[in-house]
Amino acid sequence: MVGMGKRLDGGVLMVFAVTLLFLSVLSTFMVFGSGFDWDPDDYSPQYWQAEIPKRQWIMAIGVAVPAASMATAAASMFARPRRPARIIFGGLVAVLALVPFVVSWYLGDDAVSSAQYWAYKSQGSYPR
Repeated sequence: MVGMGKRLDGGVLMVFAVTLLFLSVLSTFMVFGSGFDWDPDDYSPQYWQAEIPKRQWIMAIGVAVPAASMATAAASMFARPRRPARIIFGGLVAVLALVPFVVSWYLGDDAVSSAQYWAYKSQGSYPR
């Protein structure tokens, strides 16, 4: 492959995994910020109904970034040629990416539930 650039090997995949791991911290903060409500009873139910899909998308993005980091680290671990140091480091990156994945999932679920609560509170019925 002349002129195609560097081959996508295990080392390059590990660089992507670590980069995504650092970006997952930002995406987790983004999920946290989406669920932070100041005076939620000051807004109408229509506002909160519009917030539900926004918060679902933010949660999806916030969970996708660490999931992509875990997947890329796993791909790096199994890339040839296999190196023990890269396998260990890839496992460590995958485990570290699990933390923002779980935190984003928890915070995102809480943000969506909060918007659902405030959307249906004034209507008198909260769907279970």
